[in-house]
Amino acid sequence: MQQAQQFARLHNFVLFEQPSPNHVLQLRFNADRLALYDSELNSSIDVDFIQGALAHREKFGGGKGQAIARAVGLNKPANRGRQLTVIDATAGLARDAFVLATLGCQLTLVEQSPVLVALLQDGIERALLSGDGHHAVHNFTNLVHAGSALYMEHMDADSHPDVIYIDPMYPERKKSALVKKDMQILHKLIGAAQDEQHLLETALQHATQRVVVKRPIHADPVAGIKPSTQISSKKTRYDVYVINP
Repeated sequence: MQQAQQFARLHNFVLFEQPSPNHVLQLRFNADRLALYDSELNSSIDVDFIQGALAHREKFGGGKGQAIARAVGLNKPANRGRQLTVIDATAGLARDAFVLATLGCQLTLVEQSPVLVALLQDGIERALLSGDGHHAVHNFTNLVHAGSALYMEHMDADSHPDVIYIDPMYPERKKSALVKKDMQILHKLIGAAQDEQHLLETALQHATQRVVVKRPIHADPVAGIKPSTQISSKKTRYDVYVINP
């Protein structure tokens, strides 16, 4: 209860001791974890690096041959044997960030939603306390509650990362039944995406090796800015902007 009170007071949220029927999205401080509940969908999301899909991918994922690994440049000879520094500028639920962490990247997670930051912090703390190893979570070196463009603009020059990774919120589909419930909940929470063009242009000024933008497979590049190369998987495309090729 104390944690819930502190969060509500800090972010000026309404606190209820019992679930409220009048609020669609409810951040629930359960005994075992923090969860964001959607009363319309009767479904919730949380961040879990210990069990489920992320834990399975950590054990049985595709290694550095995965599209996302090639997109950030892990297969490049110059990066072999070194730990890439990556800013995930739109951390969300940190699913892609966790994949990169399992591959040895050092991640700074930047997220502007206080609710998502709380979910991420809860998931990271539970993983660190689990006693099961979870070495990948140790590669989350920083969790920042901020607008990503503003954060990058205030970085010191010597802290610019090798890679900046951007996963803008995909446009909401009209046929919502096609969208997984967790993405529907995120759309309700976050709403419209950040200014994608400004975010990309800012990232291009602050990455030292490359900027990677995750896109739907058939979507146009952000703001029509042509990438250096594109790497595609079955449903996703990564637009790669190489800095000083």
